[in-house]
Amino acid sequence: MTPARAFTVDWGDQEFSEVRPGIFGATVETPQLTVTLYRYGAGSSWETHEHPEDQVTTVVSGEIDFTVAGEPVHLSEGQVACLPGGVPHSAVVGDAPVTTLNVYTLRGSRG
Repeated sequence: MTPARAFTVDWGDQEFSEVRPGIFGATVETPQLTVTLYRYGAGSSWETHEHPEDQVTTVVSGEIDFTVAGEPVHLSEGQVACLPGGVPHSAVVGDAPVTTLNVYTLRGSRG
């Protein structure tokens, strides 16, 4: 088995695509992880969904309201949410943009 190679990424050089109305993401993958930087526009939202991969979300800037397994969770800059795979969750952004860094167990380019 060939070992994975180390690499660095400058998010400013990545291509961001709109994944939901007002939400743009850029993704980097390693053999074991998927990492996505999301930029949420003011007033944007992500509908309730779930996926088999574990998810760790760090709020890089701004504030965001999650609903995790039916419970509200408010996160602000520097806070982290750890979600096991299979847990339903959604997100709503208020009047100011938000940036999050999401790390998943490998997602296979499903975004």
